[in-house]
Amino acid sequence: MNSATLLALLLPPVSYDPKGTRISAELRAEGALLDVTKEKSNEVLNAVTPFFANNLINDWERVLDVIPSTDATYQQRLERVLAKLSETGGLSIPYFKRIAASLGYLIEIQEFEPFRAGVNRAGDRIYVPEIIYVWNVIIYGNKTPVYRFRAGVSCAGERLTSFGDDVIETLFNELKPAFTYVYFSYKEEK
Repeated sequence: MNSATLLALLLPPVSYDPKGTRISAELRAEGALLDVTKEKSNEVLNAVTPFFANNLINDWERVLDVIPSTDATYQQRLERVLAKLSETGGLSIPYFKRIAASLGYLIEIQEFEPFRAGVNRAGDRIYVPEIIYVWNVIIYGNKTPVYRFRAGVSCAGERLTSFGDDVIETLFNELKPAFTYVYFSYKEEK
């Protein structure tokens, strides 16, 4: 039953005729407004958890200080919010591996060291001293993730397919120490 019908039932039966031209127009207008308010309140109620946030995912991103890329799909944005909620903090390699595993990735982190006399030998790669601030995340899997548009999970205006893994790359870039540079490699198998 819509709100206009309910409002009509609240009128005193003898004093007002709900089928009158002016009063029925007023009841329809007020009822439509109440229906929209009820619908919007259900959206807010659903946004208590990010799983059903839909249009209110922006609020979750604002509260968690997650800045999505301009072309991120709703699925990618939701994964970022969920990953941010599950963070515990840390800067160690096991911490980053745990984050990746919680997102379903198998990764390896490679750190580099500059060439040092007495430690390295002929044939070793020569890196500059600043290489200690660079690390490589190798992501294993069959292929780079593909996000396809799906009804109920995607939003109007999104691309039908997006390639790359913005979720893990952006998350790691946000969590890494500011003075370091991380680059990502994708490999099929370990």
